[in-house]
Amino acid sequence: MISIEEALTKVLNGVAPLGVESIDLMECTGRVLAEPLYAPHDLPPFDNAAMDGYALRVEDTRQATPDTPVSLRIVGEAAAGRGYGAPLQPGEAVLINTGAPVPAHAAAVLPLEQAQVHDQWLIISEPVKPADHIRRKGLDVQAGMKLLEAGTRLQQPHIGLLAALGLTPLKVYRRPRVAIITTGNELLPYDAPLRPDSIRDSNSVMVLQWLRAWGIPCPFRSMAPDELPALTERIEQALSEAEVVLLTGGVSVGRHDLVQAALQQIGAEVVFWRVNIKPGKPLLFARHGNQAIFGLPGNPLAVVVGLYLFVRSYLAAQEGETVERSCFLRARLNTPIHKKESRAEFLTAYLRAEPDGTLSITPTPAQGSSLLGALAQANAFLYLPAGESDYPAGTLVRALPIAPMEGYR
Repeated sequence: MISIEEALTKVLNGVAPLGVESIDLMECTGRVLAEPLYAPHDLPPFDNAAMDGYALRVEDTRQATPDTPVSLRIVGEAAAGRGYGAPLQPGEAVLINTGAPVPAHAAAVLPLEQAQVHDQWLIISEPVKPADHIRRKGLDVQAGMKLLEAGTRLQQPHIGLLAALGLTPLKVYRRPRVAIITTGNELLPYDAPLRPDSIRDSNSVMVLQWLRAWGIPCPFRSMAPDELPALTERIEQALSEAEVVLLTGGVSVGRHDLVQAALQQIGAEVVFWRVNIKPGKPLLFARHGNQAIFGLPGNPLAVVVGLYLFVRSYLAAQEGETVERSCFLRARLNTPIHKKESRAEFLTAYLRAEPDGTLSITPTPAQGSSLLGALAQANAFLYLPAGESDYPAGTLVRALPIAPMEGYR
């Protein structure tokens, strides 16, 4: 039995990104860049007005006082998308809208609310400072600047910048496809009437929803009975359609746990079996050439823990993501815990953002690897490292979020 850290190292060892594809910027959120991005031009691409007002030459206002104001003739207008089009001459001013290009030779903008206008003349009663209310070309981004490294997962805050720079299409790594197989003679489809001695398949439905939320395609989903030929056939079919196969159930030591036997028949190499973790001890990881096979225990909470700790990390690496990110948060424990279990333990829990900005976490009243009701009450797992220990209320502990928090949007 190996530690979580050892297991994760083995899962990620030698994993390489899949091929590269070019896709439109509109489809890029959540995808991982396959090459660095550089700015093709300045942003903003020209000097522009930061406020509605009048563009003018600063030198024309140097002698202006309340007693001896300066009058500048208003000769035109610069609007967003339609500039004035001519250099500003001495003694002239141009009405300008926010975002409009500043005319050549104009060095400042006098805000509309500070302006005095009489007929077609702008009356200036004090000097205007150079560059007032002008956003200079390249203020935000300069041409040639590196914007994002290869291996960056594109998120919504990136997209506006890339759109403003016209960066489309983009080269991104292809996403891995995942096949899901749930095992067990007792399983029924989730929408089937309940029968004696049977349960509905919740694992594949649950896993599929998480994969969809992560943008991972799932071309194959099947149930397999506890029969070696049928299970072997399902695994071979799954491997023909996906880079990653995820099995639930059939990985323990009972006579109906046939996953290891099926993997042996298809020539897969079992990298490890059993992890020092609760729930999820019988977790298995295998390779079939360049493909990965995860065998997760059949209990639903063990499935979710394995999915978040190992499967998600593998998928991120295969997508080419190189920016390290911790999946854990620090939170204050609301209730004391006496941990008797020697294995590392994950408890269903409720994570909350408090008004003071800190996080607090409370274990659900019921705990158990099969308790879907407890999972439905939770938005996180509370992680307790291996070894027995007491955790008084107020202890800072690690939390693994699996759903949005109350008090945080």
